[in-house]
Amino acid sequence: MDTVVWQGSGSAWPLTSWDDALVRRLTALGRQPSVVPWGDPGAAHAGRSGVLHVFTGGLEPVSSGSPEMAARLDAVRAAVRTAERDGCSVVGVCLGAQMIAAVVAGLVPRPVAGGGEAGLTVVTGRAPDVPDLTVATAHVAEVPEAFLSRPAVRHLWGNPVTTVQGFAVGARVVGVQFHPEFSAREARWASRSFRRELGAPPSWAAARAVDPDAALRVVLAQAGVHTSAPEQLVPIGAACGEGALEAV
Repeated sequence: MDTVVWQGSGSAWPLTSWDDALVRRLTALGRQPSVVPWGDPGAAHAGRSGVLHVFTGGLEPVSSGSPEMAARLDAVRAAVRTAERDGCSVVGVCLGAQMIAAVVAGLVPRPVAGGGEAGLTVVTGRAPDVPDLTVATAHVAEVPEAFLSRPAVRHLWGNPVTTVQGFAVGARVVGVQFHPEFSAREARWASRSFRRELGAPPSWAAARAVDPDAALRVVLAQAGVHTSAPEQLVPIGAACGEGALEAV
């Protein structure tokens, strides 16, 4: 199954777009990602069947009203409709999860009561088949808890900061507020940028417990997508310039 990665707005940290780590890890897990840049309506891929659609994190709020956000919400809506017919799988990460909730239930994200979190966190499984995960996090908004009362919605993960850290809609659509794709090191770079730009409070967890390949595989499995064993990943700093990244 091919994969369409729908890029979010802005940068995760300098020189790095929100899709970069996802594309690298999906490729290592045996996927074949194609990227739709932010601002591109992706007409050739909207609602496409037989693929995995991944909507990444980003900085532009769901409620911005911009033409770019409207087009991306249309793409999410089309993908979810195809998934309802078992025609594809859909995964939303951070902003991507918030967009899924918006098109499925008309619920826009709300500010996190404690101001959000940026760093590493532990999310607790809320269903018998869902494990606890130590993962990267960077958000100041969240899907309202009312979303969990919608038909076919299943609660997957939560933590003390954000109740709806992860959810499933039916068998093929999953949204996670956290970032399963980031290593502990990448989480540090992303959280520095997020705290500076949006003032999110720092969040701490054991870095040695972070395994982005395993976490991403768990998330994908909840959307009915199973992956091959990961290949050896090239450190992201080698491709982007280690000095620039450490200077975030």
